[in-house]
Amino acid sequence: MKFFDSLICDTEKLISSFPRKSFRNDIPWSDAGQLQVIMRRDTAFELEGVGFNLVTSREIPDEIILIGDDLGEIKENRKFARIAVVQIEDSGDEQKAYNLIKKIDYVKYHCFPDGYMMRSTSRSHKEAVRVSKKAIKRKANFQNIGSLLIKKYKEIPAVKGVKLIFITVPEADYPEAERIAEKNYEITETLNHIMNSVTFDCNTCSLKTVCDEVEGMKELHFNKSKM
Repeated sequence: MKFFDSLICDTEKLISSFPRKSFRNDIPWSDAGQLQVIMRRDTAFELEGVGFNLVTSREIPDEIILIGDDLGEIKENRKFARIAVVQIEDSGDEQKAYNLIKKIDYVKYHCFPDGYMMRSTSRSHKEAVRVSKKAIKRKANFQNIGSLLIKKYKEIPAVKGVKLIFITVPEADYPEAERIAEKNYEITETLNHIMNSVTFDCNTCSLKTVCDEVEGMKELHFNKSKM
């Protein structure tokens, strides 16, 4: 699985000019077990930006990277980004890989960090987080929130490694993060068309530019068309 590797490189460029804090996958934060609603009066601050996964078969060790302030250092609402680089088992079967991408995307709907309410939609890379005052008092931080997320990702047997990147620094290029997220979405949608055996004329298809840009995508499409 290499369709997203160029976006992984773009992500590294996005954070390369900033100091980073690196944490190991350690003791996870407690999971509330179900969707929780944090009222505004109980909210310490909100984070708003993008959250998405980039899947690869390259070796990725478990790691949590923070660019900017940790949760206990944030005093007001701000922009942020959460990017998960996820290593999956390389089975050589594109259909299985595509199914894994969908399973990995569903993780965010089954992870409920206590006092850390994530909001997103299935057809959008937008992500908003509301952090409770209680969670801040309990010393919630991106290491233990990230550790819980990694735990959830790795409940999928084919997931071998996860690098979680949290960006909170105000000077980050958030429009570039949104561009990467949008391109990631376009590639996933193109895979969806191909894997569901949608037949179309390449010359008139709106997804042609994605097939042309992403290495191996056009070959995959032609191979599926012959089946």
